Amino acid sequence: MINRTRALALSIVAAGTLAAAVPMLASGPVFWTVASQTEFLKGTPTGVSIDAAGRLVVAPMTTVVTDLAAPQAWSLVRAADGTWYAGTGGDGRVVRGRGAQVETVLDVEPSGVHAIALLNGRVFAASSPDGRVHVIEPNGTSRVFFDPAEPYIWALAFDRQGRLWVGAGHPAVVYRVDPDGTSRVVYRPSARHVVSLGVDSAGRMFAGTETPARLYRFDDTDRPFVVFEPGQTELRSIRPAADGSVYVATLTAGGDAPAESNLTGSVTITVGGATATTPASAPATAPARRSVIYHVAADGIWDAVWDTNDAIYDIAVVNDTTLMVATGPEGRLYQVSRSASTGVSVALVNTADAKQVTRLAVDGTRVLGVTANPGRVIAIGGGPATAPTYLSPVRDAKTLAQWGTIRWEGTGAVALQTRSGNTEAPDDSWSPWTAPAPQASGHAIQSPTARFLQWRATLTPGALAPTITSVTTAYLPRNLRPLVTEMTVHPAGVVFQRPFSSEEGAIAGLDDAVADARRPPGGDPNTAGAPTLGRPMFQRGLQTLAWKAEDPDADRLQFALHYRREGDTTWRLLRDHLNEPLFVWDTTSVPDGRYLTRVTAIDALSNTPDRALTGDRESDAVDVDNTPPVITLTVTGARVAVRVTDGHSGVHRVDYSIGGQEWQALRPVDGLADSREEHFEITLPTAADAARLVVRAVDVMQNVTSSAAGVR
Repeated sequence: MINRTRALALSIVAAGTLAAAVPMLASGPVFWTVASQTEFLKGTPTGVSIDAAGRLVVAPMTTVVTDLAAPQAWSLVRAADGTWYAGTGGDGRVVRGRGAQVETVLDVEPSGVHAIALLNGRVFAASSPDGRVHVIEPNGTSRVFFDPAEPYIWALAFDRQGRLWVGAGHPAVVYRVDPDGTSRVVYRPSARHVVSLGVDSAGRMFAGTETPARLYRFDDTDRPFVVFEPGQTELRSIRPAADGSVYVATLTAGGDAPAESNLTGSVTITVGGATATTPASAPATAPARRSVIYHVAADGIWDAVWDTNDAIYDIAVVNDTTLMVATGPEGRLYQVSRSASTGVSVALVNTADAKQVTRLAVDGTRVLGVTANPGRVIAIGGGPATAPTYLSPVRDAKTLAQWGTIRWEGTGAVALQTRSGNTEAPDDSWSPWTAPAPQASGHAIQSPTARFLQWRATLTPGALAPTITSVTTAYLPRNLRPLVTEMTVHPAGVVFQRPFSSEEGAIAGLDDAVADARRPPGGDPNTAGAPTLGRPMFQRGLQTLAWKAEDPDADRLQFALHYRREGDTTWRLLRDHLNEPLFVWDTTSVPDGRYLTRVTAIDALSNTPDRALTGDRESDAVDVDNTPPVITLTVTGARVAVRVTDGHSGVHRVDYSIGGQEWQALRPVDGLADSREEHFEITLPTAADAARLVVRAVDVMQNVTSSAAGVR
């Protein structure tokens, strides 16, 4: 096994430069290459970034600022002095962080805090499903500031006049609350919830709704205008840029959003990252998860910036062309950049140790975020990640595979290891991780033969920054046996014209030698054809056999046909090296009788002799009868007794004619032609007509004979 593996490894190294451009036959090694951002994103990075060029590099450090001891955190704001406030779900707390000091400043359990806003040292926090806005004064006291009728409050934002705008739901409504607590309804959108609010650099207020997702803009008279309707479920986040534009994120969660266990109901929808009870009927099929980021210019013209299957929960504007994007369900943080010259580029910055990153706050080069499952406050930045590793997706070879070499392209210190197993998800039954591969140019994989393989890369920061641009793994799958899935015996004598043939009457599947023997003098042979069947014809003595075969490895197949007579035990070769799943058997070459045929599919064209496999299938019985019936006539005056016998297939039809007149059918004496011997009677007009009588008999296999009563 070791020698074969090393031999395979050497052959793969030699052929490696051709792997990307030349598709390999199924019988040869398969090359699995991960070399693009799309492919790398299918794996699991930890402390590793996947940049816009599709390279694995060391990510900025991600640290847990504090564990909130809650299943989710939904809201986050940061004050000018660096103090942050986070709102949790389930236990309904507002947690404040000042340097190393972390404390709870509001507790509204069992509600969740979904929005926080700051103004002049005062903290405003919205809770659901009790539907209240709380204010925390600078001295630490708190009270209910606004208590609308709606149970859910998802968004808070202050305008330039210091008035608090409130986005609520079930049903959707936008409120504005003056500093003294006086409130008024600004607008009731045709939606279930208002889930996001934002103010652009010109002071215009924007609101985003859920079911349907719409972006509204309000003018100085509070008149709403729908900027656009993207056709998704939720307009999740609105973030202004300094140039007067805004960025928005839309979301169709597809059932992957986290839910709060204390919110119950017969039907749920995802809003603001929580699960809210609604009376509407759930769709029969949940939509697929999809998120889109849009850029909306100051004049209202909008463009899609990035479309992803991740669920986007929040965006943060770093500058007019760069965004940080918080997603789930894998807790990934992306950077999306726009450029007039190069277009949009996306990089995976880092991955949190949580299912969802739900809210972001950016301050210079440092990013704060909160997460769900579990609920934490995290910080990204401040140096490179420690122990950066990347875990590849699992490769399914579809069958047991012999592993060849693994090699990679990149720079710096990179350690690559592999493991293998026979379960789709790696578990403790898999082999342990191998020792790191000693060189990037290619190393024989030491993991045991198995169906699944996975590799792990460890990047070690040093004088030369470690990067990986591609990883290529080679393996040889076990050859799988071809299958003959169907075999058809067409009626005796039925053949088919070869399609696209210039020769009239050319028969598809008929052996060339037999065709030449049957071709009339002067005929022009034409062997071109295809297994597709053309116009049906009848040729006595020919039997058309057709079959369907497949190979799980997509190997090229050839076929062999064998036959045996009923009662015999020995299969005899009829024809081999057939390239088409069709053959016409000239049955005049064998005695009459009942036969069985067997087709064997062989994948030797795509495999070495020691790996070649076969698969076969038997047909239904084939009746061969090329001998016509025997007619015996007994004339007694004007009456003629007709006896017809057939040695194999039975009597099908008997007719008679007098003096060359029209043929007339005869009915057997017993009323039914169902045996190999039948009796008939003819009553002639006169006894003299017997001299002009001709009887014709046809058996089941369409063999024909005739006999004249006047011939002695």
